Amino acid sequence: MNMKNAGFWSRSATLVFLNCQRQFLSILLLGVSLASGGCSLLMSDSSPRDMVNLTPEDKMLIHKYRGIRGGALYISAVGEDKNNVTMLNQNDMVWHAALSLGEGGSRHLTYTSAMSIPRTLHVIWRTDDAEPRKNRNGVRDVTAGYEGGSILGDYTVKVASRIPDEVLDFIRTNGNSLLRLKIRLADHGVLIGWDVEEWYNAKGGRTFRYVMPGGDFKEPKIKYGKVIERGWMITPDGEKVEMDWTD
Repeated sequence: MNMKNAGFWSRSATLVFLNCQRQFLSILLLGVSLASGGCSLLMSDSSPRDMVNLTPEDKMLIHKYRGIRGGALYISAVGEDKNNVTMLNQNDMVWHAALSLGEGGSRHLTYTSAMSIPRTLHVIWRTDDAEPRKNRNGVRDVTAGYEGGSILGDYTVKVASRIPDEVLDFIRTNGNSLLRLKIRLADHGVLIGWDVEEWYNAKGGRTFRYVMPGGDFKEPKIKYGKVIERGWMITPDGEKVEMDWTD
Protein backbone atom coordinates (compact mmCIF):
# COMPACT_ATOMS: atom_id res chain seq x y z
CA MET A 1 0.00 0.00 0.00
CA ASN A 2 1.53 3.33 -1.11
CA MET A 3 1.44 5.52 2.01
CA LYS A 4 2.78 9.06 2.28
CA ASN A 5 4.66 9.90 5.43
CA ALA A 6 5.13 13.38 6.84
CA GLY A 7 3.21 15.13 4.08
CA PHE A 8 0.46 12.54 4.16
CA TRP A 9 -0.78 13.75 7.55
CA SER A 10 0.15 17.40 7.16
CA ARG A 11 -3.44 18.50 6.98
CA SER A 12 -5.75 21.12 8.32
CA ALA A 13 -7.35 19.87 11.53
CA THR A 14 -10.56 21.28 12.93
CA LEU A 15 -10.69 21.39 16.72
CA VAL A 16 -14.31 21.29 17.85
CA PHE A 17 -15.89 21.64 21.32
CA LEU A 18 -13.32 23.59 23.26
CA ASN A 19 -13.41 27.12 24.64
CA CYS A 20 -9.70 26.51 24.75
CA GLN A 21 -8.41 22.97 25.14
CA ARG A 22 -6.60 23.63 28.38
CA GLN A 23 -9.11 26.10 29.87
CA PHE A 24 -11.95 23.70 29.14
CA LEU A 25 -10.28 20.95 31.12
CA SER A 26 -10.09 23.23 34.12
CA ILE A 27 -13.80 23.99 33.76
CA LEU A 28 -14.57 20.32 33.38
CA LEU A 29 -12.64 19.43 36.49
CA LEU A 30 -14.54 22.08 38.44
CA GLY A 31 -17.71 20.20 37.61
CA VAL A 32 -19.43 22.97 35.69
CA SER A 33 -22.56 21.63 33.99
CA LEU A 34 -22.44 22.58 30.32
CA ALA A 35 -25.47 23.13 28.12
CA SER A 36 -26.52 20.71 25.41
CA GLY A 37 -25.50 21.27 21.80
CA GLY A 38 -27.41 20.43 18.63
CA CYS A 39 -26.84 16.67 18.76
CA SER A 40 -28.10 14.03 21.16
CA LEU A 41 -26.10 14.08 24.36
CA LEU A 42 -25.09 10.80 25.90
CA MET A 43 -25.52 11.99 29.45
CA SER A 44 -26.46 9.97 32.51
CA ASP A 45 -27.85 12.96 34.40
CA SER A 46 -31.10 13.11 32.43
CA SER A 47 -34.27 13.80 34.34
CA PRO A 48 -37.00 11.08 34.43
CA ARG A 49 -39.02 12.84 31.73
CA ASP A 50 -35.99 12.73 29.42
CA MET A 51 -35.98 8.95 29.74
CA VAL A 52 -39.42 8.56 28.14
CA ASN A 53 -39.64 6.89 24.71
CA LEU A 54 -35.97 6.01 24.67
CA THR A 55 -34.89 2.94 22.72
CA PRO A 56 -32.90 0.16 24.43
CA GLU A 57 -29.83 1.53 22.63
CA ASP A 58 -30.50 5.02 23.99
CA LYS A 59 -30.70 3.68 27.53
CA MET A 60 -27.57 1.57 27.05
CA LEU A 61 -25.56 4.54 25.80
CA ILE A 62 -26.83 6.88 28.53
CA HIS A 63 -25.64 4.33 31.08
CA LYS A 64 -22.38 3.77 29.22
CA TYR A 65 -21.55 7.50 29.25
CA ARG A 66 -22.75 8.22 32.78
CA GLY A 67 -20.62 10.92 34.37
CA ILE A 68 -18.86 11.82 31.11
CA ARG A 69 -19.76 15.50 30.77
CA GLY A 70 -17.65 16.49 27.81
CA GLY A 71 -14.38 16.18 25.99
CA ALA A 72 -12.33 17.25 23.01
CA LEU A 73 -13.27 16.51 19.42
CA TYR A 74 -10.68 16.64 16.62
CA ILE A 75 -11.72 16.49 12.97
CA SER A 76 -9.07 16.27 10.25
CA ALA A 77 -8.37 14.89 6.78
CA VAL A 78 -5.58 12.88 5.19
CA GLY A 79 -4.67 12.09 1.59
CA GLU A 80 -6.48 14.26 -0.93
CA ASP A 81 -8.23 17.41 0.29
CA LYS A 82 -11.81 16.76 1.39
CA ASN A 83 -14.06 19.60 0.25
CA ASN A 84 -17.70 20.48 0.91
CA VAL A 85 -17.91 18.07 3.82
CA THR A 86 -21.20 17.24 5.53
CA MET A 87 -21.46 15.06 8.63
CA LEU A 88 -24.88 13.82 9.70
CA ASN A 89 -25.74 12.06 12.94
CA GLN A 90 -28.13 9.12 13.35
CA ASN A 91 -31.10 11.52 13.21
CA ASP A 92 -29.96 12.87 9.83
CA MET A 93 -29.12 16.18 11.50
CA VAL A 94 -26.01 18.14 10.52
CA TRP A 95 -23.41 17.36 13.16
CA HIS A 96 -20.56 19.23 11.49
CA ALA A 97 -19.82 20.79 8.11
CA ALA A 98 -16.61 22.10 6.55
CA LEU A 99 -15.83 23.88 3.30
CA SER A 100 -12.47 22.15 3.15
CA LEU A 101 -10.29 19.81 5.18
CA GLY A 102 -6.78 19.58 3.81
CA GLU A 103 -3.55 21.49 3.45
CA GLY A 104 -3.40 25.19 4.19
CA GLY A 105 -2.69 25.48 7.90
CA SER A 106 -4.56 24.59 11.06
CA ARG A 107 -8.05 25.94 11.73
CA HIS A 108 -9.79 25.73 15.08
CA LEU A 109 -13.45 26.05 15.96
CA THR A 110 -14.68 26.28 19.53
CA TYR A 111 -17.98 25.30 21.11
CA THR A 112 -19.07 25.84 24.69
CA SER A 113 -21.67 23.07 24.77
CA ALA A 114 -21.15 19.67 26.30
CA MET A 115 -19.80 17.04 23.98
CA SER A 116 -22.34 15.19 21.87
CA ILE A 117 -21.24 11.84 20.54
CA PRO A 118 -23.31 10.46 17.64
CA ARG A 119 -24.35 6.83 17.54
CA THR A 120 -23.51 6.79 13.84
CA LEU A 121 -21.87 9.38 11.63
CA HIS A 122 -22.71 9.69 7.93
CA VAL A 123 -19.91 11.62 6.22
CA ILE A 124 -20.06 12.92 2.64
CA TRP A 125 -17.60 15.08 0.71
CA ARG A 126 -18.16 16.48 -2.77
CA THR A 127 -16.53 18.13 -5.75
CA ASP A 128 -15.73 21.84 -5.76
CA ASP A 129 -18.92 22.75 -7.63
CA ALA A 130 -21.14 21.76 -4.68
CA GLU A 131 -22.86 24.55 -2.77
CA PRO A 132 -24.21 25.08 0.75
CA ARG A 133 -27.68 23.76 1.51
CA LYS A 134 -30.45 26.12 2.57
CA ASN A 135 -31.08 26.55 6.27
CA ARG A 136 -34.51 26.75 7.90
CA ASN A 137 -34.82 30.35 6.76
CA GLY A 138 -34.26 29.41 3.13
CA VAL A 139 -30.80 30.99 3.04
CA ARG A 140 -27.78 29.05 1.83
CA ASP A 141 -25.63 28.45 4.87
CA VAL A 142 -22.30 26.60 5.14
CA THR A 143 -23.31 25.27 8.56
CA ALA A 144 -26.28 23.48 6.93
CA GLY A 145 -24.00 21.18 4.93
CA TYR A 146 -23.55 20.87 1.18
CA GLU A 147 -25.43 19.57 -1.84
CA GLY A 148 -24.95 19.27 -5.58
CA GLY A 149 -21.74 18.54 -7.41
CA SER A 150 -20.48 14.95 -7.43
CA ILE A 151 -20.01 12.81 -4.34
CA LEU A 152 -16.38 11.76 -3.86
CA GLY A 153 -16.76 10.09 -0.47
CA ASP A 154 -19.81 8.64 1.27
CA TYR A 155 -19.29 6.62 4.45
CA THR A 156 -21.30 5.74 7.54
CA VAL A 157 -19.46 4.66 10.68
CA LYS A 158 -20.37 3.75 14.25
CA VAL A 159 -19.02 6.10 16.89
CA ALA A 160 -20.49 6.13 20.42
CA SER A 161 -20.62 2.37 20.93
CA ARG A 162 -16.97 1.97 19.90
CA ILE A 163 -15.46 3.82 22.86
CA PRO A 164 -14.39 1.06 25.29
CA ASP A 165 -15.96 0.96 28.73
CA GLU A 166 -12.51 0.81 30.34
CA VAL A 167 -11.66 4.21 28.80
CA LEU A 168 -14.82 5.78 30.24
CA ASP A 169 -14.26 4.04 33.58
CA PHE A 170 -10.76 5.53 33.72
CA ILE A 171 -12.15 9.03 33.15
CA ARG A 172 -14.85 8.58 35.78
CA THR A 173 -12.36 7.46 38.42
CA ASN A 174 -9.65 9.92 37.44
CA GLY A 175 -10.83 13.49 37.95
CA ASN A 176 -7.87 14.84 35.99
CA SER A 177 -8.74 13.53 32.55
CA LEU A 178 -11.11 13.91 29.62
CA LEU A 179 -12.07 11.96 26.51
CA ARG A 180 -10.64 12.94 23.13
CA LEU A 181 -12.67 11.74 20.15
CA LYS A 182 -10.78 11.93 16.85
CA ILE A 183 -12.29 11.72 13.37
CA ARG A 184 -10.11 11.61 10.24
CA LEU A 185 -11.36 11.55 6.69
CA ALA A 186 -9.14 9.32 4.56
CA ASP A 187 -9.32 8.50 0.86
CA HIS A 188 -10.60 5.02 1.68
CA GLY A 189 -13.07 5.89 4.46
CA VAL A 190 -13.67 7.61 7.78
CA LEU A 191 -11.35 6.73 10.67
CA ILE A 192 -12.48 6.92 14.29
CA GLY A 193 -9.96 7.14 17.10
CA TRP A 194 -9.86 8.10 20.76
CA ASP A 195 -7.60 8.55 23.75
CA VAL A 196 -7.63 10.17 27.18
CA GLU A 197 -6.00 13.49 27.99
CA GLU A 198 -4.69 12.94 31.50
CA TRP A 199 -3.31 15.78 33.60
CA TYR A 200 -0.74 15.07 36.29
CA ASN A 201 1.89 16.75 38.43
CA ALA A 202 5.34 16.45 36.92
CA LYS A 203 8.74 17.89 37.61
CA GLY A 204 8.54 21.52 36.61
CA GLY A 205 4.78 21.82 37.01
CA ARG A 206 1.44 20.42 35.99
CA THR A 207 1.25 18.90 32.52
CA PHE A 208 -0.69 16.34 30.50
CA ARG A 209 -0.23 13.21 28.42
CA TYR A 210 -2.37 11.13 26.10
CA VAL A 211 -3.10 7.61 27.31
CA MET A 212 -5.32 4.65 26.38
CA PRO A 213 -5.31 5.26 22.60
CA GLY A 214 -7.53 3.13 20.39
CA GLY A 215 -9.62 2.98 17.26
CA ASP A 216 -8.56 3.11 13.62
CA PHE A 217 -5.47 5.27 14.03
CA LYS A 218 -3.02 6.83 16.48
CA GLU A 219 -0.71 9.79 16.02
CA PRO A 220 3.02 9.36 16.66
CA LYS A 221 4.58 10.48 19.93
CA ILE A 222 6.81 13.45 19.22
CA LYS A 223 9.42 15.01 21.49
CA TYR A 224 11.48 18.03 20.56
CA GLY A 225 10.24 17.75 16.98
CA LYS A 226 11.32 14.12 16.57
CA VAL A 227 9.17 10.98 16.35
CA ILE A 228 10.02 8.82 19.35
CA GLU A 229 7.07 6.43 18.97
CA ARG A 230 5.52 5.68 15.62
CA GLY A 231 1.84 6.11 14.93
CA TRP A 232 -0.37 3.58 13.15
CA MET A 233 -3.48 3.23 11.02
CA ILE A 234 -5.84 0.37 10.26
CA THR A 235 -5.94 -0.17 6.49
CA PRO A 236 -9.12 -1.17 4.58
CA ASP A 237 -8.08 -4.83 4.71
CA GLY A 238 -7.81 -4.69 8.50
CA GLU A 239 -4.02 -4.55 8.70
CA LYS A 240 -2.37 -2.33 11.31
CA VAL A 241 0.37 -0.33 9.60
CA GLU A 242 2.91 1.81 11.44
CA MET A 243 3.39 5.31 10.09
CA ASP A 244 5.82 8.20 10.56
CA TRP A 245 3.29 11.02 10.53
CA THR A 246 4.49 14.26 12.03
CA ASP A 247 1.12 15.80 12.90
